Amino acid sequence: AYALHKCKTEYGYENVHILLLPKTDKHDRTHLPSVGKHDITIEVGPTPQGVIRHDIVEQTEAALHSLLEFAHLRNLESKSVTLESLRKAFPNGVPCYQSAPAVGAKALHGKIQWPVLDDNPNFPAAMVHKSVQDHDYQPIRTGDPLFVGLDGAIIPYDGSYGEEVLLMFVNEGGYYYSSSGTGIGVAVKRMFDLETGITLEEGK
Repeated sequence: AYALHKCKTEYGYENVHILLLPKTDKHDRTHLPSVGKHDITIEVGPTPQGVIRHDIVEQTEAALHSLLEFAHLRNLESKSVTLESLRKAFPNGVPCYQSAPAVGAKALHGKIQWPVLDDNPNFPAAMVHKSVQDHDYQPIRTGDPLFVGLDGAIIPYDGSYGEEVLLMFVNEGGYYYSSSGTGIGVAVKRMFDLETGITLEEGK
C-alpha cells in the first residue's frame, strides 16, 4: 500500500497495481521469492524480453525505492506514523487484484488459453486483438473481440470466466510457452483491509 501510494502521488505513475497471488506450497513454486519467509515481486512492463527500456528501468526503480523506504521506516519504528498516513490515503481499504480461480485441473490461476498450432503448442495460432493489447486490468465482456486468427477472423471472448472480466499480462511473451501456462491472465478486483491484510470483496 505504501509503495502503491508513493508511486502514484510522488512519482506520478498512474498505472500501478497490487496483485495478490494465491498461497501455494513453496515446493510447488519455482520463483526466486519463494526462498524467503515473505515475498514480493515487482513486475514492470510491458516490454519484450531482452529489451532494455529507460522508462521501464525508471518505473522499476521507483517501485523498489518505495518498498525499501517502507522497510526502512518500519525498522525505525515509525509504524504508527506510516499507518496513519495510509489510513488517510485508503480510508475504505486498499485497491488490489487477485487471479481469478483456475478452471483447468492443473492450472494455478485463471487464464484464457489462446489457440495454438497443432504441431507447435508453444506458438499461438491467433493474435491478441488490437482493442485488448496494452489494456491490462481493463474489462472485456462476452462477445468482445479477444483474438484474431491468422486468416483475419475475429475470435470473441466466450464468457468462460463470467460476463465481464479483467485481463492481465496481455500478450506476455513468457506465456507463449506451455511450460509457463499459455494464455492471458484473468484478474478479479478486490480490496484489502489496511489493518488486518484480509481481502475484501469489491465494494464492501
